[in-house]
Amino acid sequence: MTQPTPASSTATPSRRTTAPPATVTAVVVARDREGAGQVLSALLAQDRLPDRILLVDGAIDGLGDTSDLLAPVGEADIEVLTTTLGPRRGVRRILPAMIDRLPRADVGRDLVWVLTSRTRPHPQALRRLVAASGRGVGLATPKLVDERDPSRLVRMGLQVTRSGRIVPHPEAGTTDQGQHDADVDAIAAPLEGLLIDRDTYERLDGHDPSLGDFGGDLDLGWRSQRAGRRVVVVPTAAVAVRPTAAERHPSHEHRRQARRAALTRAHVATAPLLALWVLLSSLVTGLALVVLKRPGMGADELASIPAALDLRTLRSRLRGRAPREVARADLDALFVTPADARRRIVDDARSGVGRDPGVEARSLEIERRGGWFAHPLLWLVLLAAGLSAWSARHITGELRHRVDSGLVGGELLGGRATAGQLWDAWWTGWHGQGWGAAGEQSPALVVLAGLSALVSWLPGLGASHSPAGVVLALLVVTALPVAAATAWGASRTFSTHRWVRAAAALAWVTTAPAALAVGEGRIGALLALVLLPRIAAGLVRATRRHTAYSDTVRTALWATLLATVAPAFGVVTVVVGLGLLLVGDARRRARGITLALTPFVLAGPWLLALQAQPARLLTGWGLTDLQIATPATRLALGQLPGGAPTTWWTAAVLALGVLALAVPGRRPGSWVAAGVGLVALAWTLGAPHLVLGNRPAGAADSGAAVTAWAGLGQIVLVGSALVAVLLASDTLPDRLRGAGRRLWLLVPAVGLTVAAVGSGVVVGQYSYGDGLTTWRDPRPLVATAAAEGDLGARTLVVEAAGEGVTYRLVGAEPGDLVRDLAESSPPVPGEEDVAAAVAQLLGAGEGQRLPADVLAEQGVSHLVVVDPSEARRRLVDASPGLSRLGSSAGTTTWAVRSDLTGDSVPSRVRVSTERTSEAVAVEGPHADTDGDVSVPRADTLTIAESLDWSDRAQVRADGRLLTAQTHSAVPTYDLPERTDEVSVSFGAGHPWWKLGQGIALVLALYLALPTERRIDPDEEDAR
Repeated sequence: MTQPTPASSTATPSRRTTAPPATVTAVVVARDREGAGQVLSALLAQDRLPDRILLVDGAIDGLGDTSDLLAPVGEADIEVLTTTLGPRRGVRRILPAMIDRLPRADVGRDLVWVLTSRTRPHPQALRRLVAASGRGVGLATPKLVDERDPSRLVRMGLQVTRSGRIVPHPEAGTTDQGQHDADVDAIAAPLEGLLIDRDTYERLDGHDPSLGDFGGDLDLGWRSQRAGRRVVVVPTAAVAVRPTAAERHPSHEHRRQARRAALTRAHVATAPLLALWVLLSSLVTGLALVVLKRPGMGADELASIPAALDLRTLRSRLRGRAPREVARADLDALFVTPADARRRIVDDARSGVGRDPGVEARSLEIERRGGWFAHPLLWLVLLAAGLSAWSARHITGELRHRVDSGLVGGELLGGRATAGQLWDAWWTGWHGQGWGAAGEQSPALVVLAGLSALVSWLPGLGASHSPAGVVLALLVVTALPVAAATAWGASRTFSTHRWVRAAAALAWVTTAPAALAVGEGRIGALLALVLLPRIAAGLVRATRRHTAYSDTVRTALWATLLATVAPAFGVVTVVVGLGLLLVGDARRRARGITLALTPFVLAGPWLLALQAQPARLLTGWGLTDLQIATPATRLALGQLPGGAPTTWWTAAVLALGVLALAVPGRRPGSWVAAGVGLVALAWTLGAPHLVLGNRPAGAADSGAAVTAWAGLGQIVLVGSALVAVLLASDTLPDRLRGAGRRLWLLVPAVGLTVAAVGSGVVVGQYSYGDGLTTWRDPRPLVATAAAEGDLGARTLVVEAAGEGVTYRLVGAEPGDLVRDLAESSPPVPGEEDVAAAVAQLLGAGEGQRLPADVLAEQGVSHLVVVDPSEARRRLVDASPGLSRLGSSAGTTTWAVRSDLTGDSVPSRVRVSTERTSEAVAVEGPHADTDGDVSVPRADTLTIAESLDWSDRAQVRADGRLLTAQTHSAVPTYDLPERTDEVSVSFGAGHPWWKLGQGIALVLALYLALPTERRIDPDEEDAR
């Protein structure tokens, strides 16, 4: 019950004006005695005192005797009333009754100022609130600021979308610089510090307690606006509070209350649709955020779902009186727009990702200093791109003529390959040009297939003759500038000095082996230049205590990608992971398991190929070489046959790396880099002497010894020296105390820059060479149509190579686009027959069968000879069954006809009798018919593949499985009588293993997403 408290007789003179424009009653809801005393003191410090104070005792055990608390109030000649509030009763529930019992003002406006024991109003707050609560204003709210730091905002009104999504603006903790002082009107305001017009409040029948605290405040303000009584924010009036967790971040309960308030105030006809929208949007957004590894944000969204199904909303619609003097549409400007709400979700999702803990705050400050033109990354990329464009002038000149087919030369073999063909080559159990093979392919084909599909969708490249060739050509042209940028970003792990990092990144891409990698199309080395800095930095961060787990997963994925074209790096990643597993703590062991398992699991069935031929671990795409006799000193200084003479510049970089080891300070990373450098040096010197295999028959330099490429070790050696320099540069300013200590940074920065630019200039003068040229399909259109049509025919391409010749069978199946260590397998009978036929055609041997019969048996419809001499043309013309079609672009083409095919165009699959031979339509690679195909009556089915192919293929006649004969050089099958349909198929190689490989990749990609940043408890307390 509200009771008046007698004022003291020794009252001090009042500071109120003699004719107040309004009567203000301050309602103080006290939950504790200390807080009540501080609020009352703040009220007495106002430069405009309230006319009346109502002290509401809401303490659990009561405030006890309040005479000492109220004595100063009485001395200020302020009327005092007291009442009690049960500890379990909300102030919003009984506030209407409290206000109703207050004496009414005789003249002027009757205002109620609601404060709680945690509020501390600034001295000018009441005066400025009263001044703002003029005609037409129902509610006036102050600016809530942080009690511990008044420059930090807590709330300025309540901000929601029309559907009830809470979007605080400004966010709690924002520094107050007056940037929000223009925000005057709000849809609603929190109760604490709120100055209420009594007439408005009674007209609205007060708060709706069923909507909760936040929902009740939002509903009250919403109804006040509809009633034509504004809710205004008074930025010049400040009330200090200690922020609660719900004010820093809206709680689930507050989110539900806001949604219910929005449904309550929605039009009766649209409320069901709005409830459905709240349900679906919260569900979809919440699940999407959970998938994106934002579980906290996802839970916030999912928490709104019960509000759409809460039946109490119907009761609130019936209870709350909302005069309709203002149309709903006129309030649109008071709500947060859906676009702003979506932008806030995206921003919160991004800001929830913590920056790598290995990056210090001072590094970030340095990164942001100055504009873009003062940023070394811009000049690094421009310089690297300029040097690369100058050095690659021959390559880019070739691509200007024809960019849709890719490059050939060096380690690039060229060829036509689409995304679908590459996928089939990886998925199916039989792949490759010519007679094919059963060995598993590298997962790099899947990545290349995806990039090829992307290229096919790009305007201007959609009709590329070889999308995969275009992807590889783009990598060759852009690899070094991209590598410079990635090296710059990764070097932040080792140093915070950006100009030293820029110099190191430039030195990374201007070495002679890097130039050779471009000029010879060594895809594995180019990908190493791009990814190795990121992988090395990630492995270093994996050893640190506070590195995010997702960062380690991303490192493992990048290492796995590099391992698909250079398996040695996958082995190194596994070894590092095992090391962390053995010697690390719990966190490091988890990262070690990830690093050790990811390359192994994602390699999939390709592990079988590596197990069958372990030498492939030391090679990769473009990472093989013929034996060389370069002296060890030149190899150690980065020199290889055909490379630019950058000996002294490389020596300068390595010397700086050695000197960096002598810089005082504890840097274990420097000695690890030195150890890696020694291993790389051993690779460089030993690779030319370790024979891993031989060039296959039919290829250039057939039978020549093959070794690993020494340039890969040279690249890693230079990288180790650069890491040592970066680590030393980060130590110099801390070790050398003196006014000019930063001048020491000029040594590595200037030294690396001079060496990098000098090496780049030499490489530019020497260029990347002219070994790469635009690939052109040697086949004429008629041969291409025969290969890619229903016939599935092949073309035999013969080309002079020194004193001998090379040959290959080209069909619709893609071959190797980049040279790698050849698979060790014995020649098939058909290969020997074709080799003998080529020798017979060119007059280098004799045979028992006509070359045309041999070629037709192997499904060869055309013979193409590249740059033939006139004598060779006459020899081929004289061979029965071959008729010249013409010459074009240095090639001559002959059509193949034979009695074996009834003088028709040879095909991959044929059915025949003693008198006839007819082609069978095929749809896929290697004679795959993609289902049943109708055939005429015949006795035998002949397929131009190898006998090993028949062990994996399933050939059926009218659904019955057939068995190949053993006396033929190609698979031949006896057809049952009255056969109407045949089918040829071969399934995927290890389909369940590859399916598990795909699931593991999806899981790894999900784990690689940056996780939601968790606020440290100490950081939370500091707030």
